[in-house]
Amino acid sequence: MYDMDASKIIRQVIFFLFLGHNVHVSSMTMQTKDVYISQRDNRIVLNCTYNKDIGERIPEGNIRWQKKIGNTFQDIAIFSPPNLQQPFIIKEMDQIYNNRTELIVPNTSMAAVMIINNPVCKDGGIYRCLIKYFSDKSEKNQTSGSVVKFIAEAKEPEEIVVFPEKLDENQSLSLTCSADVGSPQGYIQILKFFENSDRLDLIYKSNSTINKTENCTEYINVTATYTVTREDNGAVFRCSSRNGLTQGPGPTRESNKISVLYGPDETTISLTPNKSMYTVGDRLTIQCITDSNPPSTINLYFRPNGSSVERPMGLTDNKLEFDSLQVTDSGTYTCTAVNEVGSNSPNATTRVTVSVKRYYGCSQCRYIDTCQQNYDEIECILNKWVPTAVVFMTLSVAFAVSSIVLYINRKRSQETIAVKTMHNTRPHPSDAPEDNGGGYASPSDLNRTQEAVSSPMENICEAYSQSKDFIKLQEHSLLITHHNEPDGYTTTQDVVQYAAVQKKPTKDQVSDENVYDSAWNSDNVFFKLRPDTQGPHRSPEQQ
Repeated sequence: MYDMDASKIIRQVIFFLFLGHNVHVSSMTMQTKDVYISQRDNRIVLNCTYNKDIGERIPEGNIRWQKKIGNTFQDIAIFSPPNLQQPFIIKEMDQIYNNRTELIVPNTSMAAVMIINNPVCKDGGIYRCLIKYFSDKSEKNQTSGSVVKFIAEAKEPEEIVVFPEKLDENQSLSLTCSADVGSPQGYIQILKFFENSDRLDLIYKSNSTINKTENCTEYINVTATYTVTREDNGAVFRCSSRNGLTQGPGPTRESNKISVLYGPDETTISLTPNKSMYTVGDRLTIQCITDSNPPSTINLYFRPNGSSVERPMGLTDNKLEFDSLQVTDSGTYTCTAVNEVGSNSPNATTRVTVSVKRYYGCSQCRYIDTCQQNYDEIECILNKWVPTAVVFMTLSVAFAVSSIVLYINRKRSQETIAVKTMHNTRPHPSDAPEDNGGGYASPSDLNRTQEAVSSPMENICEAYSQSKDFIKLQEHSLLITHHNEPDGYTTTQDVVQYAAVQKKPTKDQVSDENVYDSAWNSDNVFFKLRPDTQGPHRSPEQQ
């Protein structure tokens, strides 16, 4: 392929080198423009301008404006170069263009101008300017085309017909729309919408018109079919006329509403408020809901708990309202629906159970439960912390009681040990030294005691300077005369206690030998301690 092109180019170059001096290349140029005409314009201007070389010659009557009619171009007007024959309309086209056409040949420029006044739709089409000329004694032709287009706005559709306007769901309807869609490339759209809605659904769109330039506008008549569903009930169809120049929605016309007929499906029962359990005194609204066209006849029936008999309930706007529920309102409520179309389900029936109980509040919960109230529902939930607290309190009380018992037992034990210690450390009177006034082994020591008693108190304290001596001093005090009694008098109780001490063995004694001294006689002691004229003092036991 490359070699063939190269050889062809070489041959052309050789031709021009050797023969080109005898060939004149044409410099003729032409220019025309397309013309767009609106319905407001009153003329069509077709201007053909040209330029030629000095060696080129255009004979008289060889400039022509032509129009394509069918598949061929036919002459309309004949022109000549400036200062030659005047232009004219050919006889065949005189009836169409003679009275409304102007032909102009400027003297100062090379041009051929054809002006068509009061244009009509048939004036649109494809035109061309043809020039026949001679160059180097050879005749040549050159053309330049110009398209005349009418611009027409789309007009409002004449009608839109929907048939039928009332039909059952899943049936088909026909949509017919006719309109002047203008020019160029007009078409029709059919859309579906609902009132009070901005949504538009495209149902049908026609093909654009063929560019028939001889027509100012296009008229379209279309028919489409559409199968409806229940969702289309109340829909409106819109026919819109449009073309390539239309801005926005364009002119439209709307149909009447259609009515799609269908029977009720299974009904729905609405409970307001919706609860699993109601209490006496609650308000309740029972509403039966179903979708159908035309509207269905709705019935509500009630069967009390424990009964097999249903009774109809009166409805207001498909509603049954309770201002104050009672336990007797518990039971099953059944809703049915039917219309003239029939039912789409075997039995458009729905049932719901309503339970009503008396309200006991949080009193129904145990002390170990937590009462949670959700609206009118009471729920008793075991509080896991209550058993824990009870166990803790029980353990605390047990610990406190045990602590108290241990404390009391310990105190008693300490007191017992103290008493035993005091008894074990008390000396026998026979062990006491004779010079300190403690311990009396015989009645002969009584005189020493009397001397100690008669001495000042400080002497006694000096004689008993230690704690052990102080205990002995207490023992001596049993024999000391009380300040509120006569000198030398002591009580029988003191003598008895002292006698008991005399009988108790000391720490160093091994045997149970009785250390009681018979020389100690209570009568003698009392007599010694309280000598008076009345004789010896006796204890109540002796008396």
